[in-house]
Amino acid sequence: MIRIGLSSREKQKVVDAYLQTHDIKKIYCFYFKKFPIKFKVDCDIEYIEYADIEMYKFFYRLLEEIDGTSLIIMDECMRTQNRSELIYNCAHHYLNQTPHRIIFEFFPIIDNKNDFMILLDFENKGKYKGKSFDYVFLQSEDILIKPFRVKLEPINVEITDKDIERYNKKKEQLFDNLGDKDPDTVPRSLQLFVGGLKKKSIDPNELYVARNKRFKLDNVKTYDEIDKQGNYIVIDTDWRRLNFNDFLKTTRMTRIKYLSTVLSIDNVIITEFSKWKARLDAIYAQASLYQ
Repeated sequence: MIRIGLSSREKQKVVDAYLQTHDIKKIYCFYFKKFPIKFKVDCDIEYIEYADIEMYKFFYRLLEEIDGTSLIIMDECMRTQNRSELIYNCAHHYLNQTPHRIIFEFFPIIDNKNDFMILLDFENKGKYKGKSFDYVFLQSEDILIKPFRVKLEPINVEITDKDIERYNKKKEQLFDNLGDKDPDTVPRSLQLFVGGLKKKSIDPNELYVARNKRFKLDNVKTYDEIDKQGNYIVIDTDWRRLNFNDFLKTTRMTRIKYLSTVLSIDNVIITEFSKWKARLDAIYAQASLYQ
């Protein structure tokens, strides 16, 4: 079964219900270190961190131990968009050992709809191998989704004509010196540059998040520093979609206030977020919803 968007308490209820109707002797829970979880169960349970899934010290032992009386829980283990990643392939070997599988994930995708196939591979690798996403797949397995609906709310930051001139010069400089570098370095660098123009709008009574510690203010945290629920105003989005998803998963923010200028890089950020949200909402609209 696949369950999307649940809290820790709701996950516990799913596990409780499963154990009541199945004779399980041992649970193997694979989890990601940033989101550790503990389940209250009466049977033996072993927790294995995501990075250890492919480790030899676990691989052969687990292949020998896991059988039809084992339950595997994959908890927040969609960590790369590459379906052929070695760590996923190792997980598939474990999952093939037992029919008892619960896949928990907060968002149904990382960035695009084909990411959902990673979860379907966990559920039944043989059935979905080589297939691209189709909305019909949402009804072909035991899948329930609790939508986490988000909204981006831009907060206008006034800038001067001189700021615009400096921005355009910076953009030209970045393109002129791009060479063989990854083209994505240009928008990443531009966002950091524009973030500096937003410093004057930082309110000492509010909490903010930025990509690094360049502001040197106690109320401006980096993404790595945020480890609990709260409300933060976004200065820079993390350029990795997965990291920004983790930020939303941690803070549970549904209204995302974003400091925005009229400069093109902020328009790009807002547009890309809107496209991601639309892909997310399209899956929510066609899935069976968790009650």
